Amino acid sequence: MIRYLGMGDIMGFLWGVKQGIEGLPFSWAPLFCDKMMHTFNNWVPEAIPGKFMAAGKGWDHHCMVAVGEFGDGTLDRFMERMDAFVKKHNDKVIADEKNADRQTVSVVEADSPSEITALNAFRFVAALAFKTYCVGEDIQGISVDYALPKNGGLAPPLAPSAATPLKRMRYSHFGCNVVHEDIAYALGVDTHEEKMSFKHNVEDEGGKLPAEHGHGTEYHAPESSQKRWMNMDPLNVLNPGVGGLSTLPKYGK
Repeated sequence: MIRYLGMGDIMGFLWGVKQGIEGLPFSWAPLFCDKMMHTFNNWVPEAIPGKFMAAGKGWDHHCMVAVGEFGDGTLDRFMERMDAFVKKHNDKVIADEKNADRQTVSVVEADSPSEITALNAFRFVAALAFKTYCVGEDIQGISVDYALPKNGGLAPPLAPSAATPLKRMRYSHFGCNVVHEDIAYALGVDTHEEKMSFKHNVEDEGGKLPAEHGHGTEYHAPESSQKRWMNMDPLNVLNPGVGGLSTLPKYGK
């Protein structure tokens, strides 16, 4: 829908309607809209054009790169480097004859404003769609953001004692190793325990969780961060309870 309506007034109105329904004083209200969207999802056309869907399914991932032209040949230089990169890796000799014709890199270009809009819509709604997926499938999930070390890029392993997830969906910022991950679990799993276990696994691998979106009131911040925040806000009026700090005025002193 965002592909065709954009992010303007109409979408804002529909979002307001959704929030209004979810705020109704009925037990079914908070999940009703997500249930309906999940039910009718397969009745509407796919948001992403087929050539991008085929590439994503073939590689089990997407890497979306938007490049602009700033008047000094930026785009031409980028395309030259991209073509050289693709040729270099696809021309490598693969010892196994069965894989001799297999590409290691493929590039699919958006050729029209409609395709560009579709990809941008996908980029923004991927995170929101996870809640709808979980509600529609009668499962539960957690969403985390973390930074991996510079020489890392693989999905952090789960602890041997961790519950087996039903699905892991990862999407990241190209080039800075900040990753957002949505992990779905069956009902009955203690998702808070799984999230804290995952946090320790990320940090054991040399990463940091949280990364982009801060500690909030859920994660315990390092002592150095807590002291810095207390010095900045001695009255504790800006973000009470952030990073494991007290919610009381002047931190209860």
